[in-house]
This record gives sequence, C-alpha cells and structure tokens, in this order.
Amino acid sequence: MSMTEAAASPAPPASGLLGSWVETHEEPCRGGRTYRLLVNHRTAQAIDLTDAEAALCAELTSGGGEAASVSAAALLHDLREQGFLASDPPSPRRQRRLALSLSQLDLRWNGAGRLVRAVHRRGARHLFHPAAIVIQVILALAGLAAVAMAVLSHHQLQLRVHPLQIPLALGLSIAAVAVHEFAHALVVIHHRRTVDGAGIRLHLGTPAFYVESAGALLLSRRQRLIQAAAGVWAEWQFTSVVALWLWASPGTPAAPLLHRFVILNAATIATNLLPFTGLDGSWLLADALGAPDLTRRCRGSITRLALSLAARTPITAEGVALAAYSALNSVVALGLLAAAGFFWYQLFGDLATTLVRLGPAGWLTLGAAVLILAMPGLTAAAPRLAATAATARDLRDAMTFRAQWRWRIPATRRLATAVPELAQLSHQQLGALAGHLHRTRTAGITAPGYGIVRAGTLTASTPAGESVTLDAGAVWTPDHRLNGAAPRTVLIQVSEAIVQQILKAC
Repeated sequence: MSMTEAAASPAPPASGLLGSWVETHEEPCRGGRTYRLLVNHRTAQAIDLTDAEAALCAELTSGGGEAASVSAAALLHDLREQGFLASDPPSPRRQRRLALSLSQLDLRWNGAGRLVRAVHRRGARHLFHPAAIVIQVILALAGLAAVAMAVLSHHQLQLRVHPLQIPLALGLSIAAVAVHEFAHALVVIHHRRTVDGAGIRLHLGTPAFYVESAGALLLSRRQRLIQAAAGVWAEWQFTSVVALWLWASPGTPAAPLLHRFVILNAATIATNLLPFTGLDGSWLLADALGAPDLTRRCRGSITRLALSLAARTPITAEGVALAAYSALNSVVALGLLAAAGFFWYQLFGDLATTLVRLGPAGWLTLGAAVLILAMPGLTAAAPRLAATAATARDLRDAMTFRAQWRWRIPATRRLATAVPELAQLSHQQLGALAGHLHRTRTAGITAPGYGIVRAGTLTASTPAGESVTLDAGAVWTPDHRLNGAAPRTVLIQVSEAIVQQILKAC
C-alpha cells in the first residue's frame, strides 16, 4: 500500500478492527516516521502501513468499521480481501505439504518450519552460544586465508564446465544456497518466530532455495540485522570448509572445480552484501539506517521525481536520494542479470553447443529448455506490464502538460471566469480541466462543448437564432452551433461530458 504520509503519528490500529490472528508491530524510523506492520499469521501476509493508513484504521475503528471517506473504504476493502478484519476471517485453506507451480518452476514445502524447529531444538541452538561463535570466527578467518591462497595460487580459474562436471558444480552451488537460507530460517526460529515455508525455484536460470517467513518482519531491529547477516555468514562458513579442503588436498581430480567454486562463491557472497534491493545487503542497509520501510518508499520514486520535474513542483532532497537509489538498484540488477547470463553460459555452454550439433532434435530440446527457464521471469513480469504502461502514460501526460502550460493555464482561467458553473471548481479540479483541454483547428471544430477561441474567427448561432462572430479570446459554450470558421482558426476546447464529470466530483 502507498499513500501520502501524514505529519502526525497516529496510534496503531485498534485490535477491535483486526482479527486475533493479526499481529501488529511498531517502531520509530529515521526522519521522525513510524514503521507500522500488520502480519496475518493465517495467510502469512504482511501490510506496511503509512501514517495516513494508520489514521484511516483509527477512523474505521471509531466508526464501527464503517468507512466515512473514499480512502478509508479502499483500505477497508484491502484489509477484507487479505483476511485482516475480525468481521471477515480468512477462510481456512488446506495447504498441501508440497506445492508445485509449473509456471514459476517453484517447488514449495509448507512443513519446513517443523524441520527447522526440530533441528534447532536438537542442537542447532548451540550455534548461538558465545563459544560456538568464537569457533565460527576462527573458521571464517581460516577460510579467508584459504580463499586468499586459492586466489593467489598459480592455478588457472576454470570458468567453463564440462557437461560431466555439471552435477558436481550445481551440487556445490545448491548446497551453499541451502546453508545460506537455512541460516536465515534458524535465526527466525531462535527468536521464537515462525517459518511459513521453504522451497526451491529457478533464480537467474539456476536452482536456488528460499525461505518464507512473515514473522521475520516482526523481529526487533537488532534481530533483523542478525537474521539478514546470518545467511551470508553461514555461506561463508561453508565456503571456508571447501577452501580448506582444497588447500589440504590440492591434487584431487575435483581440485579445478573446487577452485572455481571457492573463488566464484566468495565473489557471490561479496555481491550479496551490496546494499541493493533483492540482496541481503539491502536489508542490512535499511536497518542500519533505521529505515525498514526503505524498499516501499523507493517504489515509484523515479516516476514521482520525473512528474515533479515535469510539473515544476517542489522537490525534496529525500525524494532525489530515493530516486537515485532506485535508479542504482535498476543498474545493479541489470549488471547481475548480465553476469548471471555469462556464468550460466560458462556452466551450460558446452552442453548447449552439443545440442545444437545434434540437429533438429537438439534444437527443439534447447528451445524447450530456454522456454522453461524463461517461464518464471515471464510470469513475474506479466502483472507489471499494465502498471508500467500506466506509469508511462502518466509521465507522458505530465510532460505534455508541462510543455503546453502556456496555453492550457490561461485558457482554464478564462473559462473559470466566463462560465459560472466552472467558478466553483477547486484548484485540483481546475488542474484536471486543464489536462483535458485540447487544441482543434478549423477542420476539427465540430463537437459542442466549452472552449476559448485562441486565434482566427468563428461564426455561430445562438438558441435564439442570432448569428454571432467569436474572435480571439471569446468563449465557446454548448449553446453555440457552429456555422463556419475562418482559415487557421484555433479553438481550445473540452467536451461537455468531461466538464459534467468534473462538476459531479465537486
């Protein structure tokens, strides 16, 4: 949800409005804001509330759940649809232990939380003991030395993987990601929150594990920092073990592949610490800055900045910073996508070449594989196309309006002065009227409506049958019936239907 934030900090939503299965979280944010979160434990959904939305919740509570404004009605609808209201509990859903989505190539296990709790209870909880942390630090430092030796060794980095080596290369990568995600889940369980599920899906063309936990959002700031860092920390432990194994046994047949894994995975870990959306570093940055709502506030920031520039409205330093950070996120995402494509080719390039040489059967197999790998990305991108198109239209309209303000604004003011029914319009409604104005020349002046003659001369008839001549600056109304227009006549007009819609909104 995104709404304009209020200056005041209202109280959190009252429990009478929300179901008993909904947990609220509130903490102060950077800049004097308040971070509010609603987590639905039945549906594993979370809503990040702005100050304005929290005020609407208070309005709904005091009104007995009845919406007194359009904004409150929209919020009430969203809360009802997502099962947050006490009056409309979510219908019980029978979740299968395993759920497979072919469109997203996603295999989800809904019983993962029980496994993590069992592992934590039967010994993994000791990993948080100070003595165990000291051992982990020693292993991490030893792994750092081993990785440095691998980098500085005379062994050539073997990027290209032979088809027979693909299972081992994928196995090492999958194991590293599994350790990474399990560590995230273990921290959540250690702090007495729940893991909703786990699974494996294709990420940038390669299999990757993931863990889902809405309860993790309810952790304290310090706990969230630990949870975000835990995955990278555990993956470095795993990489350290492999690096030490490589150092102890440099002559094994798998040494070139281990050498490749150690260097590339160390680079992957460093990349994952970058402070950009989608990476663990972004969560670390948000909580380190005291801005857990950073991702939500960045959403649409580039469009908002562009619209402000086009309309010449005041621009804040914070808005510029959010837009710059969002743009940098996009650049980094494209770079990571390109890097993933490069390493994907190094891993599967020889296999793809072999399939191409097999002829039509190999081409079909390769084409099917590419289509399957692209399905998750296409499925994720499809819902965003409409929103992207709408944003592009809004930006185009704002820039067009800015380019044409020299005739739109004076014409709107002239209409508001000359037409009595338009005098009651607010500043915002006059802006909407200005946005609907359009210029028509001699051949296009046909439909009745409201307008201003910008240039040339029009002849028209009134309801009384009189013939009038409208020169530049004269007002055109629906009562006029066009008789003729001089060459190069320009009329700035708006249809009567549009005016009526704006008047009804008063």
